[in-house]
Amino acid sequence: MRRYTFKRYGFVLRKLFLRSYHPSFITNNLDDIASSLQIFSVMTAITSIISLLFVDSLVRTKEASFWIAFFRISSLAICFMVYLLAKRGIKQYKQYIQNITSLVLVGLVILYIPMMVFDNPNHAYYLFGSAIVIAAASILLWLEPIRICVLSLIYTAFFIPLHLNYSRIQGFDRYFFYQDVLIVTFLLAFGIVANFLINYWRFEEYRVKEKLHITVGKLLRINQKIEDLSRVDSMTELFNRRHLLEQFDLYKKRAHREGFLIGLVILDLDRLKMINDRYGHKQGDLAIQAFAKTLKSRTRITDIAARIGGDEFCLLVSPIDKIGFQTLTESIREKMEALQIPIYNAPNESLTLTVSIGGTLFHPEDNPSFDELYHKIDTALYTSKNEGRNRITLLEM
Repeated sequence: MRRYTFKRYGFVLRKLFLRSYHPSFITNNLDDIASSLQIFSVMTAITSIISLLFVDSLVRTKEASFWIAFFRISSLAICFMVYLLAKRGIKQYKQYIQNITSLVLVGLVILYIPMMVFDNPNHAYYLFGSAIVIAAASILLWLEPIRICVLSLIYTAFFIPLHLNYSRIQGFDRYFFYQDVLIVTFLLAFGIVANFLINYWRFEEYRVKEKLHITVGKLLRINQKIEDLSRVDSMTELFNRRHLLEQFDLYKKRAHREGFLIGLVILDLDRLKMINDRYGHKQGDLAIQAFAKTLKSRTRITDIAARIGGDEFCLLVSPIDKIGFQTLTESIREKMEALQIPIYNAPNESLTLTVSIGGTLFHPEDNPSFDELYHKIDTALYTSKNEGRNRITLLEM
């Protein structure tokens, strides 16, 4: 139980402190990241100008004043450059914005080391100033907690020994030294905690948006699947009557615009009832599926093959001419006539099934309705049935 608790806490700590920003997270918040960097650079620049004009005027020697002014101006130059990069949004800058932000912060903090060296009587001021820069960056900049923690540890390893060294040179006072260390520790801890809380809130908002995005995507896919299922016959995987009627009007519009003929065919399986009565409805379903597969193999990608009844099918084809229409219907009839359908409960036996066909070509300019054409072709279909089945009756235009 205790091991499980430690593992759980370890997982939480890794998740909170060692988790890096996801590329999509950075992309989604790039404008906010750039804005925070601009604000930070402006505030740091203002602080450097105030320090250059007032605080650094207390420096005693000319050489020290020159170098401190040089490093102050260097920090201003860094802030100005970063502000321009964030303002213009250069592609390489956007791509490596986290690394650039970290390097800028490290560069600004490092500049305090030579200033502390050249103005060691006021070393405590530079110690606090650099700690404030890190704390402000922890709050303003979009940096992961692990980066801030590592920077704080490196800062402590360099600045506290420097502060101790110059405290001894100036006359070591243990009380003031520990007080300075305590203030710096408080600033760093405050920055880390603030960064942790801010990042936790950012990640929570991002996670909620991502979950919402995923959920919406799933719902859209489910709705699309339901929409597809509502247009497809589940047994044959052909389209159903609803989809056929929707496509009929679209085909007429396209044919009228591009000037070609449309063919409509009704196909009815011969003596399917006899198969159901003799072998059972399962065999009838297998026969229907076999015909649907045959019909699908004979049609083009631009054609619509649909099941509109139990054993009745419809084919909407375009563009096509009279010869192509005759060839298409005859190929379906011949293919079905030659097809051997296995009997499910007699593996070595099979049966044949034929189809009767009625169809017509029409001009889109005539603007017939589907019901008008259907009843017209239905008459041709019954002609095929009455003349002995396994026949094709095509009406003249």
